[in-house]
Amino acid sequence: MSIIERQKITEFQSIIEGKQNVAIFTHTNPDGDAIGSALAMQIFLRQRQIASQIIIGSELPDSLRWMPGSEHISAFPKIKAIQAFLASADLVVCLDFNEPGRVDYLAKVLEETTLPVLVVDHHPQSHSYNGLLIGDINMSSTAELLFWLFKLSENLPRTTEFATCIYTGIVTDTGSCSYNSSNPSTYRAMAELLEMGFDKDLVTGHIFQQFSLSRMQLLGHMLAHQMVLMPEKGASYTYLSIADLEKYNHKPGDNEGFVNYPLSIVGVNFTAFFVEQEKYVKISFRSKGSFAANEFSKRFFNGGGHRNAAGGRSYDSLDDTLKRFEKLVKEHYHEF
Repeated sequence: MSIIERQKITEFQSIIEGKQNVAIFTHTNPDGDAIGSALAMQIFLRQRQIASQIIIGSELPDSLRWMPGSEHISAFPKIKAIQAFLASADLVVCLDFNEPGRVDYLAKVLEETTLPVLVVDHHPQSHSYNGLLIGDINMSSTAELLFWLFKLSENLPRTTEFATCIYTGIVTDTGSCSYNSSNPSTYRAMAELLEMGFDKDLVTGHIFQQFSLSRMQLLGHMLAHQMVLMPEKGASYTYLSIADLEKYNHKPGDNEGFVNYPLSIVGVNFTAFFVEQEKYVKISFRSKGSFAANEFSKRFFNGGGHRNAAGGRSYDSLDDTLKRFEKLVKEHYHEF
């Protein structure tokens, strides 16, 4: 099986060998793939009697607190505390991201570390670390990439906790296998996870069927009042202001998946979702077919990602950002 190059497997085994204390980072505002991958890595390391700490530069979303081991994650830690931990660590692992900026205020820690860094990611790569990069943009998720990495290195944990974490990552990043999931290897991985005996229906319930009333009301408000169609360009956008988030008691993770809804509208092939933050506007892009959402984001909104799923930021006001997006779509849509 050539899902991951044999040389990469050998290098992975080498970089893990002899380690005793590992710092595991994943991106801020983590989704199920980020947390699932981090927890799965921790299970893998524990199996080898290697201590570790998972670190994220934001709060853990309530929607993911049910995951096995999540109570031990270091969320929104102080920089000095992480620097102290790294002083006793011998390896840094970055999962589901490669740019230091994805860990927000903790970027300085990654930029200054002298430790070897292992990056496992399914996003397009750009930043270079001193260590090992294992990446594949054709993989459904970082969680699936980890599954094959562990399996091909003959160190695959076979516990229900591990299966739960990997499966959560896969179904989150594929929208329950509705996109980014055309590779047969994804289903082979899921079949093997099911053989480990985890409760698939429990995972589905937590991820897709346990939403708060305020989240549903926020979604309804957005779709009814803050969705704009640009039918002549096959595009659309939605947005939420800080006032909207406060009105509907928004919590981290509440707007997960909101960006996808306009793509269900006939004729819409490209959509963007804008969320106003205190210092910037966070943007998510989604597209169908050949429209390169990642190139659009990289060119105009300080971002990047996959062809059909990307993210970016704007440092203009929400109103100015929306006006700029409309103008850019009208002027450049045909280029992507």
